[in-house]
Amino acid sequence: MNTLKGKVCDLIYQDDLILVKINCEDEIFQVLMLSPFKELKLDQEIQMLFKEHELCFATLNSSLSVENSFKAKISKIKEGKLLYHVFFKFHDQKISSLITKEKALELKLSLEQEWLCFIKSNDIILRTNYA
Repeated sequence: MNTLKGKVCDLIYQDDLILVKINCEDEIFQVLMLSPFKELKLDQEIQMLFKEHELCFATLNSSLSVENSFKAKISKIKEGKLLYHVFFKFHDQKISSLITKEKALELKLSLEQEWLCFIKSNDIILRTNYA
């Protein structure tokens, strides 16, 4: 499970939906949730959690329809028989992605490469009150 820390910078409500905007390393992430999260407040520190298969990446000059896109560098690659576990450094935080070996070889991944990463807003879970 990936975890990024940030601060709530905007809360937009519509009926039973809430769009939470989170500042993480000067990038604004958006999280779309079905039911209002009553504990959230502006400037509240929060963690964003998402699974490794929910972090995607592309070449740096790609245009995407995904709300949460940011640059990160590959810091480690763990090669498996079927899957590659690709670790990224996003400023001082670490995240990772799981992709097939075939796709990893096609992309010619290497350490220190910079990629455009993205996470769909409905693939992020929020956690408050963490240590």
